[in-house]
Amino acid sequence: MTLRRTEAEAASLRAIWTRDLLDSQPEFECGELVRLAACLCGTPIGLVTLLNERHQWFRASDDLKMGETPREVAFCAHAVRQNGLFMVNDALTDPRFSSNPLVTWDPAIRFFAGVGLYNSDDEPMGTFCVIDMAPRILSEDQMEALEILGRQISLRLEAVVQRKALEQALADKERASAGLKASEELFRAFMNASPFLSYIKDAAGRLLFYNRSFAQRFGVSEYAWLGRTDEQLWSRKLTKSMRTHDLEVMAGGKMVETEELIRNSDGSVSSLRSFKFPCHDSARNVLLAGVAVDVSEEVAHHAELERYHRELEDANDQLRKLAVTDELTGLRNRRSFEERLIMEFSLARRRKRELSVLLIDVDNFKTINDRWGHAAGDEVLRRLGMILRTTVRLPDLPARYGGEEFVVLLPESGEESAMGLARRVMQRVATEDWENEPLTISVGMASVNESLESGFQLVELADEALYAAKRAGKNRVMVHSG
Repeated sequence: MTLRRTEAEAASLRAIWTRDLLDSQPEFECGELVRLAACLCGTPIGLVTLLNERHQWFRASDDLKMGETPREVAFCAHAVRQNGLFMVNDALTDPRFSSNPLVTWDPAIRFFAGVGLYNSDDEPMGTFCVIDMAPRILSEDQMEALEILGRQISLRLEAVVQRKALEQALADKERASAGLKASEELFRAFMNASPFLSYIKDAAGRLLFYNRSFAQRFGVSEYAWLGRTDEQLWSRKLTKSMRTHDLEVMAGGKMVETEELIRNSDGSVSSLRSFKFPCHDSARNVLLAGVAVDVSEEVAHHAELERYHRELEDANDQLRKLAVTDELTGLRNRRSFEERLIMEFSLARRRKRELSVLLIDVDNFKTINDRWGHAAGDEVLRRLGMILRTTVRLPDLPARYGGEEFVVLLPESGEESAMGLARRVMQRVATEDWENEPLTISVGMASVNESLESGFQLVELADEALYAAKRAGKNRVMVHSG
């Protein structure tokens, strides 16, 4: 079934057909057929005309030198309206043409016989005709010959148009190919100049493209790995992980960012930040594209920052410890003790809890320093600090109060419990194997009572008890009687 064209489509087709024929040289075969027709019909002129909506052009005629005429005066415009041969025996006696300027003026046509020329879609494009300046009648054989020759000329002219269309298509293809090649070269130049590692894989994991940075990273040429799969390039473990991730990206339909460790051609390991995303080729096949950037320096810098932060935190911990710790004995220092004293005293008052303090002083410590030296005195203090640390309860706080004085804060301990701890400490001191001479200590103890307004008053009471122990002969525990 042939679809009927609209008038606009038919006019456009005629314009193209006419343009292509006018832009080409007259065909030798058509010229011979025109001369043959004129000879057969005994006419002085044979020619081919082309028509569009407004004009008529003369072609394939050496005798008629007119280039074109308006369509409304053309005999050919009548010829293409009917099937078969159109013939005017005497134009002067034919009312359709008697006043036609082609009849009354040059070339003074009196006789016309022509057939329409059609393309492969049966669209009329012009005529093949013979004309004479005198009336004439054609025989049946002459008329049949004109129709046969007309069909041959139609075929030759159609071939001209098709050849030009083919030439144009080939030229367009060459331009498109050249443009595509230039585009591909520009794409490759851009990708090769890029510092990023870029690649494209098909759905089976075969490499379809990779840029120069990728090739240099893995020590291969720019084409050596094309068509290879992950299994041919990487270890089994890496291949499985990589392939699983690639399939997830293609199925997910969106870009995914990851960080990967890649072994370089020299054996070193680099950290790559990779961006993978699905794309499609011209046939709509799903492909996997990837761009990766080397972030080894960034990762190393981040690791260095983390190490620095750890070291800084360790240093801060050490500073915090030094801020609350006595360097010689390892016990809490006086500042830390007083902060804890304020808190525990407040809790004891609010919650009606017991709270006691032991204040400890090394007997005859100046004599030890003078006789055995300050190093020996320091060792005595260190060992006494260890005795306190390993004798007190978990909630108790032993601390170095200053010089050879120590203090122990005993939350939720009354007088009896505090005295028990004091006696245990004195027992440990008495049984300790001291390096130079036996050591004794004096202890003052005090417990919270309702008259006290601060923890520092509690320490003052313990200090009074300590001096009482000293005055009583040392090496003993004294309780503030209140």
